[in-house]
Amino acid sequence: MVYPSLFLLQHWLESHPDFASLDLAVEPAAATNPFRLQQQVIDNFSRAVAHSEANADLHAVLGVLNNLSRDYPAAVREFERALQLRPKDYSLWNKLGATRANSMECEKALPCYINALECKPQFVRALSNLGISYSNMTSYDAAASCYLKALDLNPQANHIWTYLGMTLTSMGRPDLVEKAALQDPNAFRGDFDF
Repeated sequence: MVYPSLFLLQHWLESHPDFASLDLAVEPAAATNPFRLQQQVIDNFSRAVAHSEANADLHAVLGVLNNLSRDYPAAVREFERALQLRPKDYSLWNKLGATRANSMECEKALPCYINALECKPQFVRALSNLGISYSNMTSYDAAASCYLKALDLNPQANHIWTYLGMTLTSMGRPDLVEKAALQDPNAFRGDFDF
C-alpha cells in the first residue's frame, strides 16, 4: 500500500538535516486524502531535488513517485538524471525500463533492462521484466529465453513460471506448456537458448 509509504518518505524528508531550511510541511487536509498527500510529497521532493541537484537518491525517489502517479515523462527524466549520477546502478536501469514499459514503450525499455543486466548479470527481476517486454512485443522466443534464464537462477519463482506458460500458450505450443508444469528449466534446454 502506497499511503503509509508516503508518510515515511515525507517524514524522512522533513527530518533530513540537508533540507532543514526548506518548508516541507504537508497541509493537514492532505493527511486524509491520499491523492493530495501524494502530490504534496512529490512537490516536496521536487523542492529537495532543486536544492540538492546532485543527489541521485532524491531523483530516484521522485522517479518512483512520478511513476506511481502515472506521470511517466517526469519519472523518465528523474531516473535518467539519477543514472547520470550513478550510471552503473542496476536498480535504476531496471526502474527506468519498468517506467518505459508502463508507458507502453517496450522497445525503449529493452536497452534499459539490458544495461541493468550488464551491471548485474544475475538480476532475476530485470530478466523477468525483459521477458515481459519481449512478450508484449510478441517476440515470444526471446521472452521465453529471458524467463528461462530467470528460472534457471530462481526455479521457485512461481510468477515467472506463469509468465512462461502464458508465453508458450501465445506461441501455440501446448507441448511446451506441459513441460512448464514440471517446473524444471532444464527440460527446455533443447528448445530455447538460455
